[in-house]
Amino acid sequence: MTRHLIASLLVITLLVAAAIFVMAPKASAQNVAPALGSTRAERNWEYINANSWGHNFNPQTQLNSENIHLAEMKWVFPIPDADSIGCTNLNGFCGTGGIAPPLIIDGYAYLATNYQTIFKIDMETGAQVWYSERTADGERTDIIGEQVQFHRGLNPPGLPVFSLSAHTHSMNAWELNGEMVLWLNSFGCTIKGISAETGEEVFTLLEHCRNVPTNSGLYNAQGSHAPVIDRSHNQIIVAVGGHMEGSYGGRAYVAAYDLGACSSFPCTIDATTDTHLNWRFFYQPPNGELFPDEYKAWGEWLVDNCAVGWIEGVNSCDVPAEVLRWDWSGMPGTYNEKTGMPFNAGVSNIWGEIVVDEENGRVYFGTAQPGPDFNTTFTKGPRLFGSAIVGVNTADGSLGWYFQSSTKDVWDMDCSWNTTLMDIDGRRTVIKQCKQGHVHAFDAATGDPIWITEVPGVHFSKYYCNAACDNGGGPNNGLRGRGVLHSVPLGIDGLGDNAKNWAFFDMRVPEDVLKPWQSHPAPQSQSFWQNPNGSGCAENDIAFDGDRVYVACKNEPVYIRAMNVDFRCHAFTGCFMDNRNDDAPFPREFNHTVTAIDARTGEVVWDFFVDTVAHRGGVIASGGVSYWNGFDGKLRAVDSATGELLHQFNFGTALDTQPIIGQTADGQTRLMQSYGGRGLTSQVPSLRGSVPGALTAFGLPDQLPEGVSREVEVREVIKEVEVPVETISPISYVAIGLGVVLVVVAGVLFTRSRQTT
Repeated sequence: MTRHLIASLLVITLLVAAAIFVMAPKASAQNVAPALGSTRAERNWEYINANSWGHNFNPQTQLNSENIHLAEMKWVFPIPDADSIGCTNLNGFCGTGGIAPPLIIDGYAYLATNYQTIFKIDMETGAQVWYSERTADGERTDIIGEQVQFHRGLNPPGLPVFSLSAHTHSMNAWELNGEMVLWLNSFGCTIKGISAETGEEVFTLLEHCRNVPTNSGLYNAQGSHAPVIDRSHNQIIVAVGGHMEGSYGGRAYVAAYDLGACSSFPCTIDATTDTHLNWRFFYQPPNGELFPDEYKAWGEWLVDNCAVGWIEGVNSCDVPAEVLRWDWSGMPGTYNEKTGMPFNAGVSNIWGEIVVDEENGRVYFGTAQPGPDFNTTFTKGPRLFGSAIVGVNTADGSLGWYFQSSTKDVWDMDCSWNTTLMDIDGRRTVIKQCKQGHVHAFDAATGDPIWITEVPGVHFSKYYCNAACDNGGGPNNGLRGRGVLHSVPLGIDGLGDNAKNWAFFDMRVPEDVLKPWQSHPAPQSQSFWQNPNGSGCAENDIAFDGDRVYVACKNEPVYIRAMNVDFRCHAFTGCFMDNRNDDAPFPREFNHTVTAIDARTGEVVWDFFVDTVAHRGGVIASGGVSYWNGFDGKLRAVDSATGELLHQFNFGTALDTQPIIGQTADGQTRLMQSYGGRGLTSQVPSLRGSVPGALTAFGLPDQLPEGVSREVEVREVIKEVEVPVETISPISYVAIGLGVVLVVVAGVLFTRSRQTT
């Protein structure tokens, strides 16, 4: 009874003291208020890879390596069936589910499906706030063009796109006109901006691939990756590449459009003309027969700018000038030998996050593979700028530098997925993984390689290697990843002549320049193993947490043969390789490895092996934990410093989209994983369902076990305000002092009461 009485006295005393303090007049020129919660970077996941520099990292520490094993499911949002929501206004295309990671903005999650319906979801409850649908007509002849898939050369009237059938790889969010806008690379080479508040379409960049000068091929109607903003020049940056993996593709480019005409919403920019175009950077030459002067100028331009380029580990100026001058032209004896870039070639889409360095005026991106992929009979040379990392000046679209990671690329080992930009020890750095398993760090200003690491988990089949590294032809009997290939900090010189120890092709060697398919001189009809397959060792986005880079690599061999490429293809794989897995001499083996790499040196810190299943999606990092999704239905969480497995979330269905991390409106951290179907994926389709899917949120329990604390950061927010200068009354000082005395006395009495019971 005494304890209850004195405890009550303590509470009353605290309330009285607080009330007296609040009533006292204030004289400070600063209003100091504690703010529960987080920085914007901790609250939100605004780009596919978290931020505008592509880090796939959230700096929050509430959900961390000490408590991730306690995380529990908070809610599940089931994605409605496409036929009931989303496809009613789409004619000619509707893909199931979605593979774009959701976004988190100030307490709300935004999920985009393949058919580009967006759902806004309350992060606390999982309840739907609104959904927003797109419209498109895939059968309009002014969009697709009648019988365009059979046309050779100049396209018929209409937008030069093949179809609307594609998947939505990403959605980004950034502000324009003071409003947060969701950005989609939508159907028919059109960019859409949707209000994050209301779901209304507020922005349209209309058909930017119509009427492109020097184009003679077909574009991918849906660029698949969201645009970015360059605020230093008030411009939106978009990209598009050739359809069907680049074969018979349109002339691929990155372009910037002036946003000055969009000072208010709604806004439409007509991109069918160049009125609002600031610049367009082509990353492939034009067709040599239709545009001979432009093709010749492209070759001379490559020669003139060789000093800023690298072809694998060799500076481009060390490559014979004629190889650059006649890049993409036909092999000796083929129809286009003397005419340059053929009709049946191109570079596929950019689908990794493009990053902008506004301070230094540069945009960086990785390109997809040159096509045709597996048979280059009609195209010799390095096929620039396929399978490369490129830096372009944002002021005028001029070339800054390039590094071609897989020259010529007869394997489909492109450099899409995310490009990352960061400062490491005061140096602006670009880090990029390409699909063959090479991770590169570049000086962002010059493009000089700082380090290049081949991830240990990759196993190269026979025809990846040059004569010096010929090896067995089994699916996983090939050469294993060799670790650091080049590192300035470690004193390892892997460039120039030393690159022949690891490069797949050397454009100084005529046999490599002319090689038509990877198993040549074996006949084209002969099947062979390829690992990594065309989806790559690295079919994923990478993460950077300030110290380490986290990457994934899969082994998923295929038994194939190269196909004839002198026809326009009708199916996704019909133009470049013939799958012969049913004839394989022994079963294929699947696995993947996640690797941590020192961002300063390129040294491998640890790797984590997963048997039986491949991987597609991405690795993210937050709170000292690295997470990635799995085709086996497991979301894995490992210690970022050691690679130790901390926890697994088992979904019971294949996961091919990376997770994300953000916070609810009241500052509670949520780990979120989406899943659902799409048509074609690198994994065997039977191992994943073509189902609409769902979005699931995990967080710490409301009541943590004893001995475990939830880390909620409280920051002091100081706001300058002008107030009348007043003098605190002496009575207020007396009242405050009395309150303090009462608190002390009550505390002493309460302590004594505990000792006597």
